[in-house]
Amino acid sequence: MQKRSIAKQLLALTCLFSSICMFTACGSSEQPEVTITLDGKEIGLEETLKSSLDRGLITTDANGEEAESTLVFGAMEVSYNSVHLGTESTPHGSEVTIMLYNDTQSMTPASGSKIMTLNYDLTSDSSDQAPVLFNDIDFWGMTQDEAVTALAEKGFSVEADSVNDEYHFLIFSGKNDVTVTINFALGSEFENAKGTAPQKKELDFDPNTYYVSELKASISGKLNIDFGN
Repeated sequence: MQKRSIAKQLLALTCLFSSICMFTACGSSEQPEVTITLDGKEIGLEETLKSSLDRGLITTDANGEEAESTLVFGAMEVSYNSVHLGTESTPHGSEVTIMLYNDTQSMTPASGSKIMTLNYDLTSDSSDQAPVLFNDIDFWGMTQDEAVTALAEKGFSVEADSVNDEYHFLIFSGKNDVTVTINFALGSEFENAKGTAPQKKELDFDPNTYYVSELKASISGKLNIDFGN
């Protein structure tokens, strides 16, 4: 499967701060609070990883097998190492990863560190995995136009012309300085493995249509702590 190039991802991040006002209608009323769930369990930005685990989620390895994270954070430290989240039910794996930070003055394990960034990769998702909902929106198989409409209906200041026409991404903000980036890719880039007990509908992706391919929500822009490895 062809992945989006690193250059395009870097461009999206570079454009983040220069274009955020244009994409979010600066000066408008406060944006809705961002809520994200995996298999019905909320993943809370700025909450400890343990809070999500207490709601019934687990950490896994890259293959979806249950595994405890061995990350340890120094005082006031951030890491770009990703932690995979999964579900207690089988199959455990999901396409959700998080990055964590420690805003205390002492060493802290991953479970006690807080969630800074959540990334959901839809191109590698499948009908066999648990649904991921963003403010109750299921982006699985949703086209670019459908996504813009769904976000506007939820109260986010998003319009059709705010999607980058060349690289097909959208940046907007939620309450409490949460920045959301949504990437779109042609249907030819998607996998849709069939499962023995599918938890969501199996889809046929039109190779010439743009669908939601990646969702990233982050509060990194307001952190005033060291960014480590």
